[in-house]
Amino acid sequence: MSAAAMTERRLIERAQAEGLLPPEARAAWQDEAGPSWIITVLSFIGAQLVVLPFMGFLGLLASRFFFQPPGAFVMAAVLIGGAALLLRARPAMFVTQLAFSALLAGLALLAIGFEGALHNPQLLTILLVLLGTALSTRVAWVQRVLGFLVAGVALAVVLWPLGAGHAANDWARWEWRFSAFPMVINAALLALGWALWVAREPRVSGRPWAGALHALADGAGVALLLAVAYGATRHFWLLGMLRGGPAGSADVPTAGLARIFDPGWPQLLQIALVLGAAIWLLRHWHLRERLPARELVLLALLYSVLLVGCLVVPHIGVVALVGTLALGTGRRLMLGLALAALLAQLSGFYYALDWPLAHKAALLAGLGAALGLALWAMRAPPAATSQQVEPPRPHWSALVLIAAGALLSLGLVHFDVQKKEQVIAQGQKIYVPLAPRDPRSLMQGDYMALNFAFPEGVRKALNEDDRLGLNRHAQVVATLDARGVATVRRLAQDGAPLAAGERLLPVKRLQGDWVLVTDAFYFPEGQGEPFAQARFGEFRALPDGRALLVGLADEHLQPIAPAPRKPRP
Repeated sequence: MSAAAMTERRLIERAQAEGLLPPEARAAWQDEAGPSWIITVLSFIGAQLVVLPFMGFLGLLASRFFFQPPGAFVMAAVLIGGAALLLRARPAMFVTQLAFSALLAGLALLAIGFEGALHNPQLLTILLVLLGTALSTRVAWVQRVLGFLVAGVALAVVLWPLGAGHAANDWARWEWRFSAFPMVINAALLALGWALWVAREPRVSGRPWAGALHALADGAGVALLLAVAYGATRHFWLLGMLRGGPAGSADVPTAGLARIFDPGWPQLLQIALVLGAAIWLLRHWHLRERLPARELVLLALLYSVLLVGCLVVPHIGVVALVGTLALGTGRRLMLGLALAALLAQLSGFYYALDWPLAHKAALLAGLGAALGLALWAMRAPPAATSQQVEPPRPHWSALVLIAAGALLSLGLVHFDVQKKEQVIAQGQKIYVPLAPRDPRSLMQGDYMALNFAFPEGVRKALNEDDRLGLNRHAQVVATLDARGVATVRRLAQDGAPLAAGERLLPVKRLQGDWVLVTDAFYFPEGQGEPFAQARFGEFRALPDGRALLVGLADEHLQPIAPAPRKPRP
């Protein structure tokens, strides 16, 4: 490090000791003084080209010794200890990357030495090793990465019996641990520890260990928010698809029977975190002295919505606490990540189908109405003037336009319903074979995704006829057998006559594929299990080509009815 850089560093440390600079100033200076991220990434890649062949050479030399206990533990101790000594000396960039790569290899060997049995004792051992290494190093970005790993391991430790009420040996099964990650109590405790450190950080900014804890806290906060976002969006991830796809509410025993306003200790814990965050912000920023009453009411509305969200959105109190502390201490990137995690949680609530959709809609509508009324009550009163101002006259034209728009909307809906009722009442019963497709989806409640069996030639003709992808509607010609089962023969041509026994059927392009009338069949929440036996779609069709899907049938063309409604537990 140059003499100028050393002088600048001493000035920053003295300013922190006097309270003139925030605790993160030193870490920010270190980031700015270091090389760009491109150099860092290229150096990391170069270090892997050294470390990975070395590990491969050790494996070829004596795999049983180096990759099995106790040899794996010995090699892990050598790599981790040597990396910690190098990182403590703040070496050049490439040496730092070599040491960091050796550290990761040592941690991997430590996990290998445990032979995959990463239960609580093994996880706590790894946690202590990570903490000790992070506190002994003096490279800020390495400490942030280690803080990220520390938080990840801490979230994986099962604090039974507080781990979601499962049996005592459930925590040993990785399938359950993966599905429960992050557990409520772990995330809440980590968020509380992070918040307590961030709140007290200015008081200890001059201590020699403050910089290390600051970097650790940054990494831990990022890991916590990403874990919470993952927990809310787990159904989107590829691993869930490989394991058979995310379960829809029709596959849950208590589908549509959960009670929104039935809080247990996890919901009460999230409420306590939201209240603590609001109280801290109120005192930290002295909001009662700095903000007018209207802004205070708006802030209270925001935290009130978060409190209601605690009843239905898991970990929302964790995000509120981390986001509030990040806002109050000027951590803008952390605040942005907290807002992104909150958005992920709201999307998770959309896909949480344990609650009846009617209850979810009522909850959202109630929140929207309450916020609208509150904002209307908070509107600024008109400024008083010395002159007498006439009250505004009602705008009758606006009222007429609103009424006309409402009547037009109702008329169009009524006209569309009448057309569909005509098809159902007068249409011929037709069965169309279904092609295999995932029968569940996590959109718009419970429904079966449909894919109809079109001959490859017809599908190719449809695509060739619509090379630009602009057409959304077409018609195909189908023949019916004695049972009324339709077989699609060809693409209909304008003006071409139909032969005896042929019918027109409408097709449309949805999500890049051609389907017959629709690509989904809806059924009541929690009553869709029998529809897994569906092999045909039952339609009503008119001679002019209009058709509607009215139900599903099994392989014997017997109509399938929804399952009986499950009793509320």
